[in-house]
Amino acid sequence: MDPLAEIESSTAWLPEPSSFKMFGPFSLQQEDYSEIDVKVTRVKILDGMETTHSVKIVEPLGPLDSSSDTACLRSVISYVMHIPTEKPVTILSKDGVTLCGVFCAVFNCIQQINMDDSVDVFTTVRQLQTRRPDFCSTLEEYMLVYRSLRDYIESTSEHVYSNQ
Repeated sequence: MDPLAEIESSTAWLPEPSSFKMFGPFSLQQEDYSEIDVKVTRVKILDGMETTHSVKIVEPLGPLDSSSDTACLRSVISYVMHIPTEKPVTILSKDGVTLCGVFCAVFNCIQQINMDDSVDVFTTVRQLQTRRPDFCSTLEEYMLVYRSLRDYIESTSEHVYSNQ
């Protein structure tokens, strides 16, 4: 069973702004929407006990797996890195792994770069694969991680040494 198989965007299942949609015991209300570097939709989830949970759904404005441009992926990662909260971040994809591993690898590598001024992409990907073997399991996904990091470094640094 794959309930997200035909869904290209959250707009396919979200209610209209200021209206409710029921999903079993849960009620979902779209609070607001913005679109600058990424698409951000704020929703409120009410459970049967009337407990409210606020959730931000962050989506890219374009394809994440573009081989020529990594800007959409880097925009989503930048947005998530600058969220001023200690709450968890949940990463979703249609099949549970496609591009989730790329996101996690790039996110972790950027944190390493910012903390240590160096990064080991191979080790970062292998550490992710110990828990989720399907993460970055293709050469294309690994190369997307590498290209995204290269583009990030080139956009933020003037003096870069890379061992290619």
